[in-house]
Amino acid sequence: MFMRRTAPLILVISLMLLTACQHDKRPLPVASEVSFALSQTEWTYFCFSTGEVVGTSKFGDQQQDAQWAERLDWDIAFCSDLIRTNSGTSGRGEGGIQRNTTSNFFNLTEAPEDGYIIDTEDFPVFD
Repeated sequence: MFMRRTAPLILVISLMLLTACQHDKRPLPVASEVSFALSQTEWTYFCFSTGEVVGTSKFGDQQQDAQWAERLDWDIAFCSDLIRTNSGTSGRGEGGIQRNTTSNFFNLTEAPEDGYIIDTEDFPVFD
């Protein structure tokens, strides 16, 4: 239901293709900084189109996980070094994640069209 990452979160955030909060196909704004406290005991849900935290849930609470999986007002969630995207087993959104290996973060203006990984029960590791 989530992906384990130890890589810098800003790099991961910059590479999201997220349509959960953004239903049209306009390019998403790339934030230069996302700052909120990361908890080890609860998920923090963030929406890129508004630039805001939209809520939290207790880590391991299956009922809350199921409720968040149905929502489309979030794009990414963090709990310590764990990351969820609103995709696959974590949500019904059309989000995903990928590592940028072709350009500098600050040169990104649009999310790539393809090459995204959606959430699964496994912990995939980028090669």
